[in-house]
Amino acid sequence: MSGYWIIPIVLGIFLIGLLILLFFMKRIRKERISPYEEALIALIDEEEELALKKFQEAVFLDSDNVEAYIRLAELLRKRNEPLKALQIHRYLFARRRLPKKIINRILVQTAKDYIALEAYEKVTETLKKLIKSEPQNEQYNKLLLLSYEKSSLWNEAIETFRKMAKQFSYPKENLFNYEIYAAYEVNKKGDKELAEKILARVLKMKPESIPALVYLGDIQYSKGNIEEAIKLYNKVINIDARSGQIVFPRLMKSYYEKGEFQKIEETYKNVLEKLPEDNRTNISLADYYLKMGHLSEAHELLKNEVETYPDSIETNLLLLLTEMELGKSEAVAILRHIIEVYKKKEIFKCRKCGFISEDFIIRCSACGEWETYELEK
Repeated sequence: MSGYWIIPIVLGIFLIGLLILLFFMKRIRKERISPYEEALIALIDEEEELALKKFQEAVFLDSDNVEAYIRLAELLRKRNEPLKALQIHRYLFARRRLPKKIINRILVQTAKDYIALEAYEKVTETLKKLIKSEPQNEQYNKLLLLSYEKSSLWNEAIETFRKMAKQFSYPKENLFNYEIYAAYEVNKKGDKELAEKILARVLKMKPESIPALVYLGDIQYSKGNIEEAIKLYNKVINIDARSGQIVFPRLMKSYYEKGEFQKIEETYKNVLEKLPEDNRTNISLADYYLKMGHLSEAHELLKNEVETYPDSIETNLLLLLTEMELGKSEAVAILRHIIEVYKKKEIFKCRKCGFISEDFIIRCSACGEWETYELEK
């Protein structure tokens, strides 16, 4: 009778052993991941060296893994080896029967290789093929725009942005801003005529564009048309008195060059009629008085400003300078006040991400890193 009990016991032990074996086999399978998967994990962990090694291993073990090749090339380009990346993409193009989606991905990466190599004609050629294939793809158009910008083909860049604005429904303001930006870059390259033409076109459509007026004024000043530059700068102030801070240094320089010093004071006072409490304009006027030797006017203005803005370091410094010039006795007290205000300006900056906090905290609230804050002024 007892012999019959042995069989179910043995079967039970066998089943338990089998389950344990299956559990460990499943665990081993889970732990055994491919080099490609290891490379992706390394990328997530920002371990580029390991990712590069594992992608190379992945393509060696499986030459049909096109995705691994693409990622490997992308990593090489990121590591300033665009020629090697381009060679990989050319090797992939030699393959037959690749899906259109993959071909377009390779073409995009090839265009990025050419941008890194500064082969902009090749970039344009590649991207035009892509845009013809997928005209609604915004990424392709943005890369083409970048290529034109980097090769300083600003007429082509503006035309491309116009098409994009229409095609992808950008706000009209974006187009104005882009043309102003293009004019700024064109002027930096020395083509004042083209820059002037672009800005004139913008101002025809948007006559109260502050950046366009400022940049056009700068071009006129650089060409020696000081009177025209002054008109444009003053137009900025008439449109928006708060924008005076942008053009004050420009106007001062222009009026000094023409010997019309009194007009500098008039300009500041005109702004203060509209914005009597504007601290920046009052400081600029006081600074002008100091430079012109009108110490009493500067002192009176700065005393009033310090009462309104007691913690303004610039105002206090100018007042200190005026007190010293006048030989008054309040200079020491003002200097002490400046030091106290300056102490309040201490901040704590995260070494990792640059986030700023007025209080010392042990953990950065932006990036989450611990003990990364350093005291800065």
